[in-house]
Amino acid sequence: MTPTVLTTLLAGRAMLGAVRKKIVYPYSGPSSRFVEYARNVSINPFNRVNDLAAFRSELLAAASVLRARLDAEKNTLLRTVAHETGSPIFYHLEDLKASHMFLDKLSSLRKLLPKKYISEPKGNVLLILSANEPVIVTTILVFSALFVGNTVFVKPSAKTPSYGYFLIKELAKIPSLKQRVHYLLTDKKETGRLIRSKSFDFVISFGSRATSKKLGVMCADSEVEFLQESEGNDWAYVDKECEPLEKVGKIIVESFVRHNGQMCNAVRGVMAHSSMYDEFVEHLENRISSLSIASPYLPDSRIGALIVGTSARANALASEAATKAGNVWNFSVKNNVVAPALILNPDESSSIISESIFAPILWVKKVENHLEALSFYHKKNKHGLSFSVFSRDEEVINELTTGIQTGRININKHPLKPGLLDPLGGVRLSGYGGPRYWVEKLSNRKYVNR
Repeated sequence: MTPTVLTTLLAGRAMLGAVRKKIVYPYSGPSSRFVEYARNVSINPFNRVNDLAAFRSELLAAASVLRARLDAEKNTLLRTVAHETGSPIFYHLEDLKASHMFLDKLSSLRKLLPKKYISEPKGNVLLILSANEPVIVTTILVFSALFVGNTVFVKPSAKTPSYGYFLIKELAKIPSLKQRVHYLLTDKKETGRLIRSKSFDFVISFGSRATSKKLGVMCADSEVEFLQESEGNDWAYVDKECEPLEKVGKIIVESFVRHNGQMCNAVRGVMAHSSMYDEFVEHLENRISSLSIASPYLPDSRIGALIVGTSARANALASEAATKAGNVWNFSVKNNVVAPALILNPDESSSIISESIFAPILWVKKVENHLEALSFYHKKNKHGLSFSVFSRDEEVINELTTGIQTGRININKHPLKPGLLDPLGGVRLSGYGGPRYWVEKLSNRKYVNR
């Protein structure tokens, strides 16, 4: 079988490299696919769009063309991203539908730009993407960056390179976008060279905190603007007076197993009121027991495998917590497949409480009331993407809403289902993102004082 070789695309032209890397996909094992890293890439200085209004009209037309291509290639695309991520096709289908919705609302991005300012492009923008959720994150970021007039360079994870390649290749077929969209498949060394040579005016990274720290230092040394979108460590509080526990349990399980738990805004821990703790845990167990752990290609599969290279850390965090916890339910690891598990009443010293595990593992802690939950959050959570409150008590809701340091509070809402253009939140060690934030950060403000 002839291997598929993905190459760098600059202005719609393929640029071959010198290094091939064989990809081992998490669910299906060794693949015949290779990626070929480009070397000695030459990037042109930023060229401003002459007529931004006309360009946006062409961008809306391009979005319509892309929607049609996504529909035509849907089955192949979904199978490919499921193959690369190990995450069930069910979730990628939902991401594809959400991408459609975003493209339908593309003209609404104008309303998100700050009033009383002229919004100008950053210039050449480098998007360094993580391996998870390739469909929705790539689509939203590319079109948000283009909408404000930037030239976009997409650098995907080498573990999940295919969707970015498809997207840029399709957009590069459109004359008005050919010079505006580029697919940059470079290794760390070449990417670093391009940043240090000031090929980019703005770099945004969706990698791990460790990777983003290195990039941040490099960009600072090179005087290149940098934005870090890091992981979250989202928690929830379930009060004694709340929605039916079966409903709340369903929401929590859907959150922490989606994409095998490898999402920034998945719920990692729950603090449950002592009066209903046992009943709530039983609902969680029943819901988890109904999930299908199977090939990610099967439409009813809900658990596949972790992205290659991530299972060792997840296993270490979960194993340490399991040895200290009062009880552990359903914890098992086989290769890259991690079964959905509950760490019940974890020891406060467990690293899993303060670190993002990025696996379908949820800890559940018994607390006497919301004040204990608030105190525990302040003591142990150094992130701040979002926090979920399930309660009918307005005093409890108000005290947690006021006291929790986070970018978003979900009150009796599904934590993974905010509106596409809603602020997704983030403070402290977490990212800040979402289209509402990104479209503004991807542009420069100019205030004209008359």
